Amino acid sequence: MNTTNYILIADGGSTKVEWCLIDINGNVKASFQTEGLNALMVSEEDAEAYFISVRKRLDPSLIPDRVYYYGAGCATLQICTRIADAISRVWDAGTIGVESDMLAACRAVLGKAPGIACILGTGSNSALYDGSEITDNIPPMGFILGDEGSGTAIGKRLVGDIFKRIAPVEICEAFLESTKLTKGDILEKTYREPAPNKFLASLVPFVKNNLSHPYIQRLLEKTFTEFFERNILPYGDLSGIKVSFIGSIADVFSDILQRTGDKFGIVIDKITPRPMPGLITFHITNPIS
Repeated sequence: MNTTNYILIADGGSTKVEWCLIDINGNVKASFQTEGLNALMVSEEDAEAYFISVRKRLDPSLIPDRVYYYGAGCATLQICTRIADAISRVWDAGTIGVESDMLAACRAVLGKAPGIACILGTGSNSALYDGSEITDNIPPMGFILGDEGSGTAIGKRLVGDIFKRIAPVEICEAFLESTKLTKGDILEKTYREPAPNKFLASLVPFVKNNLSHPYIQRLLEKTFTEFFERNILPYGDLSGIKVSFIGSIADVFSDILQRTGDKFGIVIDKITPRPMPGLITFHITNPIS
């Protein structure tokens, strides 16, 4: 008999972490965001302090019996164990699960069905999923060597085209007017300041605001084409395989993403902006220890 009263789920990104406390029927008891956390970069002590600050935001009478943390940087068993140990000292939960943000995407958009799940946000990633585990993963390789189709890749291509005089004059003028960025500003933020990937991704709203321009349409098609060529096709025969997407970039530019997938004969099954709704459904229907 399932005696779990409350389930705490975290979708942990480097920019922000979304928290949701639910009961066993999926009713949301608390929902909020905290600053980002990268498990690869944080010590166990700092992680514990972080989780203590999260606990203070929850009603002390609503104690989770299960805690599931899906996080950026949760790439190895050692890292996941470190984060799980920190969680265990903050919440006396019967079940603590720490997994990658990629597995969160798989469970959110595929549930228990096999397929390929893709993330298109600040960065990008993909995985082949058998309905239970990730069986293959084309490594994203980060924003310098990979992350095709991501917000960072879109921003990088945009500023490169603008200053190399490839983008149309009207796009160049509109960009410089709306952002007030000079070439020097962009070089400084990209090569000398921290988190250049987040800076480049922050230019996506300009792309969204100018989506009707043919140049912007072509830019997105090129970027998404690279994603399919370098992150989906290498899995091999895709016949009968569902391909689904999660993330802000996939959601905002879904029409162009669908159109690009069609060029490769890939039918996109589902596109959703964030994993939390799917994770809630997964965990109330699939209790796992």
